[in-house]
Amino acid sequence: MFFRIHLSALALLACAGAACADPIEDFYKGKQINFIIGVGEGGGYDLSSRLAAQHLSRFIPGNPTIVPRNMPAAGSIAAAEYVYNVAPKDGTTLAMFQPTYITEKINDTRRKYDFEKFTYIGRVDSSVLVGLAWHASPVQSVEDAKKTEVPLAAVAAAGTSATMPWALNRILGTKYKVVLGYPSSAAMGLALERGEAQGIGSTSWDYVLTKREWLDEKKVKILYVISLQRFRDLPDVPTVMEIVDSPLDKNAMKLISSTSSVGRAIVAPPENDKARTAALRAAFDKMAKDPEFLADAERRRLGSDTLDGQSLQDLVADVAAQPQEVIDRMKELTSPPK
Repeated sequence: MFFRIHLSALALLACAGAACADPIEDFYKGKQINFIIGVGEGGGYDLSSRLAAQHLSRFIPGNPTIVPRNMPAAGSIAAAEYVYNVAPKDGTTLAMFQPTYITEKINDTRRKYDFEKFTYIGRVDSSVLVGLAWHASPVQSVEDAKKTEVPLAAVAAAGTSATMPWALNRILGTKYKVVLGYPSSAAMGLALERGEAQGIGSTSWDYVLTKREWLDEKKVKILYVISLQRFRDLPDVPTVMEIVDSPLDKNAMKLISSTSSVGRAIVAPPENDKARTAALRAAFDKMAKDPEFLADAERRRLGSDTLDGQSLQDLVADVAAQPQEVIDRMKELTSPPK
């Protein structure tokens, strides 16, 4: 007993003389974390990713350098497949995708990832999405779109900027003409200002807030909100669930809208190192309460509706467990037109 106590005392003295080794800090010190952003530069997801990349390092032991890297292809699908299949699982890769990577996998099981198996670190902000019309467009409502064809800017066939107009065309008989190929919300916004398009089928409300002159000068009309409930900032604008009638269509819209709750989530590859995952989640939780982070988000006009990693993981698992009937209807509604 005396011998064991003596060894413990020596160990304590050793720690007192020099800092006890922290394997997480030792790993991350001098390291670089690649932060993959599944959209182009300038849009809301890019801005939220860069906000998190700037602040998160302060709370990770060892303070690694976090480097944002845009990978804007196929509506975040390319980035999701890269992070799932190629990126190292050692805690040196983080990512943010458009949350439509979830419904895209439900729609097409050939996609090379399982969204519920990503390692969820935390949500920077919920993602309230809106459809909008430019002030010069002859179509200023969903009802108008049933009578007049209108071109809408969209990123890719995998995102709600395309799939939502296609769904409304099938359910309501609207005549939205989706124009694919814009890399980000910023590019779609520029298309409106140049007259290349007359609306956007889906973009983030946070992005719209960065275009303050659009709102102040009434240059856009918000047509609908892609969300599970009416948005507090737009109480008079209906959700997409409210503008359709049949229970099955409402449930399909609910499934699409559930991605707004996943929002701007930071993820790591599947089977990420468990100890480093715990450290990354703890760092995110500290960042979410940090006055400097919150003030910076407000200064940049970005939301900060944060959610911890485990709660986010549970939410995604619930989305993965939807009834097949609803999944089939969503697939039918959001597939590209033939």
